[in-house]
Amino acid sequence: MDVVKCRVFKLDAFTNQAFKGNPAAVVLDCPELDAEIMLAIAGELNLSETAFVWPEKKGFRVRFFTPGDEIPLCGHATVATFYLLWRLGMAKEGMNKMISKVGELDILIKDKKVWLKQLPPKIIGELNIEELKSILGVKELVGPALAMTTGTPEGIVGIRTFNELMNIKPNMETLAEFSKENGIIGVYVYTLDSKFDAAGRFFAPAVGVPEDPVTGTASGILAGYFFF
Repeated sequence: MDVVKCRVFKLDAFTNQAFKGNPAAVVLDCPELDAEIMLAIAGELNLSETAFVWPEKKGFRVRFFTPGDEIPLCGHATVATFYLLWRLGMAKEGMNKMISKVGELDILIKDKKVWLKQLPPKIIGELNIEELKSILGVKELVGPALAMTTGTPEGIVGIRTFNELMNIKPNMETLAEFSKENGIIGVYVYTLDSKFDAAGRFFAPAVGVPEDPVTGTASGILAGYFFF
């Protein structure tokens, strides 16, 4: 096998403190490798998402991998990627373009912050809330339980209290099967019982991520969920 040299960075998104937020890996200066090799690299780095980046005339083409699969879009890895590109002088202050599996997306860099414009939220279908109760190990959930997307298909359902949210202990094997059967990468459980607008946890064992610390695409879906 030929030796390929790449630069690999680890960044924490959604925070201004080291070792906080949601970590992502960003890989630069690689040729476009086989998907199996990129998946193996993501597995070796063992973060919830790894972004592979290639500069193009229109902007930057990015592919996202969890340790278990390629996914169409990842919010926090996008933030990490474009903050890094800006710090390295590769991306500009203002509007930038990302070419991803879901198409071209606008990325705004302003005042040292990165803003991602996700796709309009879309309902894919309804999920079996009784089955989810059993999988998540809870007595009650707040419906409807929906499969939605703003670029990456995910499930969403509510729970009444913050304490109940923190005590969820999903059956990961069953949740992975449920997710694959319903065409989603995982399930986001939210509550409005929070000092913020909402609190949530995202479980995605179907793509090798038992729990993601913060999920940008799920936050976009949550806004769309309440809009609908």
